[in-house]
Amino acid sequence: MKKLYVSEATNRKIREFNEAKKRGVHIPYVKSTFMSAGTRSIFFCPVQKRVITFMGQGEKHLYITKLFGPNVVEIKEQYPLDYVQTKEIADELGVIHPRKHLTGELTVVTTDLLITYRDENGSEYRVAYAFKYSIDGRNQTRTNQKLAIAETYWKRFGVRSEQILRSDVSKNKAYNLLNYIGKYDKNICINDINDFVTALLDDVIEHPSHTLRESLSAVSASLHIEPFYSMTLLANAIFRNALPIDLMQEIKLHKPIKLALPTQWARY
Repeated sequence: MKKLYVSEATNRKIREFNEAKKRGVHIPYVKSTFMSAGTRSIFFCPVQKRVITFMGQGEKHLYITKLFGPNVVEIKEQYPLDYVQTKEIADELGVIHPRKHLTGELTVVTTDLLITYRDENGSEYRVAYAFKYSIDGRNQTRTNQKLAIAETYWKRFGVRSEQILRSDVSKNKAYNLLNYIGKYDKNICINDINDFVTALLDDVIEHPSHTLRESLSAVSASLHIEPFYSMTLLANAIFRNALPIDLMQEIKLHKPIKLALPTQWARY
């Protein structure tokens, strides 16, 4: 096995990350230029006001389903771990640190999503998420070793780690949120949203067979607002968890909307 070494390119990327961190800016360690078009998934997030980079659609779906959690403060993707510490941890665990097998060049361990939450008392805490498409029996031992390195690393900082599989992430919920993300507007008055939600629920209850398009038209007429603004209010009511809608079901304009049960709504 080749002797482990750290390349200058790796050190340069770490310096860039740390310098940006001091400025309060997050730069994902794995940049889009280092991924193939078929692998990467990039989009501008209007909530965090920056371009977000993912290794694939699954990570993007996990991100969007976490983004609008009521206690989410910030999400950082492709977060690099200090390789000096991960090397020490690998030695302590008796496992091989991630590397390029042919050259021995060290591979920086990254966390897919590092999410900062705020609890009811206003205190902030972080959770490190590792996303996996599936559990592959052939490579599971090595995967577990890498996960153990990251979990041990974050434990040193009092951060809980969690593994998420593709099957744990609702595609319907992700698609619903992504379809409306372009209408996100943090400056919309909460009173406008509350009035919209009340009018929409009244129409859904009174006319359960109405399609969403018909319900939005009725709301526009009753509130004397433009149809496009009804769509904007719908999107932001969803983002602010103000509308008890079942996001696990597809939201289609030509179909009636499905309201969530109280226990389901609490999860959103």
